[in-house]
Amino acid sequence: MAEALGLRSAVLAFLDRLAVRYGRRPRTIQTYRTALQRFLEYLSALDVDPDQRTTADLDPGLVRDFITYLEGRYREEGRTLPAATRQTYLAALVGWVNFLLDEGLWGLPAEEARRLVRELRSQRGRPSPPLPRLPREEALEALLQAARSRPPARSRRKELIRLRDFALLLVLRSSGIRVGELVALRRGDFDPAQGILWVRHGKGGRERLAFLDRAAVQALQAYLQARDAGARGKAADHRPLFARHDRGAGDVVRPLTPEGVRRALMALAREAGLEEALTPHQFRHYFATRILEATGDLAAVQDLLGHASPTTTRRYARVSPKRLRAVHRQAFEESRPPDP
Repeated sequence: MAEALGLRSAVLAFLDRLAVRYGRRPRTIQTYRTALQRFLEYLSALDVDPDQRTTADLDPGLVRDFITYLEGRYREEGRTLPAATRQTYLAALVGWVNFLLDEGLWGLPAEEARRLVRELRSQRGRPSPPLPRLPREEALEALLQAARSRPPARSRRKELIRLRDFALLLVLRSSGIRVGELVALRRGDFDPAQGILWVRHGKGGRERLAFLDRAAVQALQAYLQARDAGARGKAADHRPLFARHDRGAGDVVRPLTPEGVRRALMALAREAGLEEALTPHQFRHYFATRILEATGDLAAVQDLLGHASPTTTRRYARVSPKRLRAVHRQAFEESRPPDP
């Protein structure tokens, strides 16, 4: 077990991890910060000083009863705890608890820890998640065509942006990678011979392999070769795979941010004449649905996406009418005995 942290320090460490390792949006981090600040205030109201008490002293019962406390406070004010607030606060609390357990900061027995996380999740009262919003094939092709049509630029900075954005599109399309995972990639995580990306900082701290098609490998190699051509010194494996090339980055090799990926997609959408830009996560939905329709293998889709639960992956079966139609045809048409 690692050395325990003060409760407030443990919250700050978790929020830093969200930003640095997982590339969560500033808005998400601020929402989690607000939720966990309320949790620390709750502890203080119970004479548990978050600046004096450590994670080793944390009572699971206090974690479990946080939402009950919040509901009581809302009732005192003549209000009802909104369902969205409940879900957000519990998501933040579950994330923080998992962080403490993963980092060995809370010596809770494994079975008790699993039970606590299950109980917290059961308090969410969460409705069925919405169906994934799939990008239209025409919109995806329009983006790719816009990226292909960009002429070579005279300035090195603009040329690197051109090559990077084209590689970015192809990697998102063929790998199903999350945007936070993509910006955390380093050059040493890319194996062009095998067409593989090693995702070392997946959601929940899980590692996995992501696979690229030939077009994505070639585009990524072209981008990296252009970067190396004008760079000082030898390319290092620890350098970011996708880098910033805006003027603000200067001569330092800085990793592209999730917001930088979204801005790149927005710029391409404008050039393609699309009314709405595709989000990085829509590429992930496209990837999952395409794999499912080609193979019908939900377990493979789960592994490729890095889902912890098959329940999450099953949403794609609900938005894949081609797959469902094929199953129905196999059951009722192809296997039907001939009419007498």
